[in-house]
Amino acid sequence: METCVCHEGLVLDGNTCIPPSECGCVFRGLFHGLGEEFWGDLTCTQRCVCDAEQRQAVCQDSSCGIKEECRVEEGIQDCYPKIFGVCTAVGATHYETFDGKRFIFQGTCTYLLVGLCEDTQNLVGFQVLVQNGHRSGNLMSSIAVVTVKVYNKTISISREHPGKIMIDEQLVNLPYHYSERKIVAYRDGQDAVVETNFGLVVTYDWYSHVTAMVPSGFANALCGLCGNYNGAASDDMMMRNNHVTSDPDAFGSSWKVTDVPGCGERSTVECSSTVTPSRLQQEVSGKGCEIILEADGPFRACHGHVDAHQYFQSCIHDSCLFPDQEEGTCPIIALYATTCQAAGVSIGRWRTDNFCCKLGYVPCPSNSSYELCSHTCGADSATCPGRCREGCTCQDGFMLSGDECVPVSHCGCSHHGVYYKEGETFYPTEQEMCQCLSGGTVKCQNISCPDGGPGKLIDGVFRCPLQVSSTCTATGDHTYVTFDGMAFNITGTCSYILTQTCTGDNVTSFTVTIQKGARQKGKVSGIQSLSVEVYGVSLTLKQGERADVMVDSISHHLPTTLSEGQVQVYVHGTGVLLHTDFGLIVHYDLVQHVMVTVPQTYMGRLCGLCGNYNGQGNDDFQLSSGQLAPDATAFGSTWKTTDMPCDDTCPKDECPTCPEEKVAVLQGPKYCGLLTASEGPFGSCHRMIDPIPYSKSCIHDLCMTGGDTHVLCQNIQSYVTMCQHAGVTVGAWRTPSFCPLACPANSTYSLCTNICANTCAGNATTCPQTCTEGCQCHQGFVFDGHRCIPEEHCGCFSNGEYYKVVFLAFFPVVRHLCPFPLHFFLILIYLLPFFLSFPSSFFFFLCPYLYFSSFVFPSLLFFCIYLCFHIVFFFP
Repeated sequence: METCVCHEGLVLDGNTCIPPSECGCVFRGLFHGLGEEFWGDLTCTQRCVCDAEQRQAVCQDSSCGIKEECRVEEGIQDCYPKIFGVCTAVGATHYETFDGKRFIFQGTCTYLLVGLCEDTQNLVGFQVLVQNGHRSGNLMSSIAVVTVKVYNKTISISREHPGKIMIDEQLVNLPYHYSERKIVAYRDGQDAVVETNFGLVVTYDWYSHVTAMVPSGFANALCGLCGNYNGAASDDMMMRNNHVTSDPDAFGSSWKVTDVPGCGERSTVECSSTVTPSRLQQEVSGKGCEIILEADGPFRACHGHVDAHQYFQSCIHDSCLFPDQEEGTCPIIALYATTCQAAGVSIGRWRTDNFCCKLGYVPCPSNSSYELCSHTCGADSATCPGRCREGCTCQDGFMLSGDECVPVSHCGCSHHGVYYKEGETFYPTEQEMCQCLSGGTVKCQNISCPDGGPGKLIDGVFRCPLQVSSTCTATGDHTYVTFDGMAFNITGTCSYILTQTCTGDNVTSFTVTIQKGARQKGKVSGIQSLSVEVYGVSLTLKQGERADVMVDSISHHLPTTLSEGQVQVYVHGTGVLLHTDFGLIVHYDLVQHVMVTVPQTYMGRLCGLCGNYNGQGNDDFQLSSGQLAPDATAFGSTWKTTDMPCDDTCPKDECPTCPEEKVAVLQGPKYCGLLTASEGPFGSCHRMIDPIPYSKSCIHDLCMTGGDTHVLCQNIQSYVTMCQHAGVTVGAWRTPSFCPLACPANSTYSLCTNICANTCAGNATTCPQTCTEGCQCHQGFVFDGHRCIPEEHCGCFSNGEYYKVVFLAFFPVVRHLCPFPLHFFLILIYLLPFFLSFPSSFFFFLCPYLYFSSFVFPSLLFFCIYLCFHIVFFFP
């Protein structure tokens, strides 16, 4: 065939004839010119050059940059800027998948936002989980917790801890590094950012906005609420069973990972379908959604880059659901602002003093101010992406340290990848205590407990283990667990000796007695009262009476100390705690749960329903004769008191039974099964406190009461009390729709609080080391045994007894009369009108008498002065 032929002495190189001396190299079947650089493999890990002298390819290890990826464009393989897929969720709750599919899903359980679902070579496995929660008592929900699981680490960012993150259940400051920066977490503007070395980027603003970004190498290998990232939005709502649906609720529920107490898959609140879009627009006019579309507004420069209408519609939707501007309108507008800035568009100032003035969930710290274009990333500048976005900027001379702006000279320390503030004490291990000193220096020392053994970190604080002890419980309708761990059931409704000393050698004697309530149809038999006899006094707590204790039949306000502090009684969490100087601890929830803890010195010295405490559960039914009772009923009858007639057991035809089909339902994760769920909020407690007896008690009680939710909550609370008493940190389990705990004014619910440390009694009581769930008084308020009051309204604590303020406005000196018996003082107040009926001359004889009596009763002096001054100067 006809063609072009190179002249003699020349050879063909592509479309050019060249001398043989200028020929290049052949590498893996491909020809490369002299000096040409190329990639020697398909993953861009070898960079080669055709060497002119050797006439062959010379290669060395190389890689693409951090923000680049290896791919082929227009037939050429090279390192190109990474292409990211972005998935977002915001507000209540609007999702947009990697491929642009938009939907609304209001499920309140824990769901897979995105994760690697295809086992693909060279891709690192990860999961991003989201959990919705309610805000401000509103029925609508938004994302409250974001969890990233990667490289065997669990990183959680929650609304509960603004400005911080959790690493494997340990609360830490930002920034954070792990394993040569395989994971980096830092703060960027108002967001917490988690980045990995393979390109995953997750952000959350501690409020309602989360984003997940993945490089294009993960295309078609992902699953979850963010879709599969295959470039087609039509199949993004593919459920876990690989079926595509058009129902957001069905799609969302298919990606549920775990149940949360009280969670559900469907929204219970919707905008009225009769409200037209135009009408909605009118309704929200003035609330601010229209600012997104304004042709001359702060976002006008962005309209050509980011579609404003989609954000406007989302804003209208949430404004309808959230009547509060901050809850509904502002998060969507803030998202549009962030998206515009990420696209490189400069926007105008849109927040004002009376419009969306609250910047997310994390307020600007001291020594900082809001900026439309901030670059605050914290003390670790290496992690700062440097992009412009609204946020808080520290003043000149200050730098972000954790969640506060401090002078540059007071920056903290980084130790093992975790950042600590200056002066902060921390415990890297259970044998080491460290402190962050000025200048970024960390000083550490070994620590141990008095016995030389290791301590334990509880909520980040080093604590030595308490004296070896054991706990017995009476809980629910009929369940008991002995000191040696044997669980049994007694259906009797009598007064029982729970435990008492049976041999008195070298130990302090005591007796703990409970009175069970009469059984009524559809109700459980709770514990009507608890009595403790110790140090010659008898203390009685009654069901529902939280603020008082009977001491030898006389009512005392709590807290109370007796025998010069040998016995202390005070409110602890939702119940009352009694403890003695020899280690006896009794906790009563004032409903149905009693917990008795004794030190090891009482081994083999006790008897009662709690057993003999000898370390062997198989002989806990031992009677005083040494023989074993044939069954639990006979054992219980032995420890009845003779206070009043009662039933040892329920009649056979009235004993409650639970059909198997009901048991199956009540064992589910939304009922009593929550107690035994290994991945549930109490999974961390299972190794310390066996949940089985409490789960069985819960099922029995719920079956008796027809599924009464209050009874379910009470049973779960009993197990939580046991776990927290053992020093175990449990997960959050109450929600506004599931077992909410009502708190008095000036207080809020806390999963871990210690009421004892903030009471009108000051430091008069010795508080327990462990926390418990309950109501925590707001700053400036203290607990007076019944409610949270301003500290200046407290009564007095004298001689081990607390006296509340009575008639404060009427009688200003009452707070000075606390050492005087309160009931006698009230008698004087009652008789005051009678005294005033006498002529004033009478009081010239009475006052000296009262004066000299005040030497015996000093408080009478105040009454004398007040009374005589009032009579002499105001009456004839």
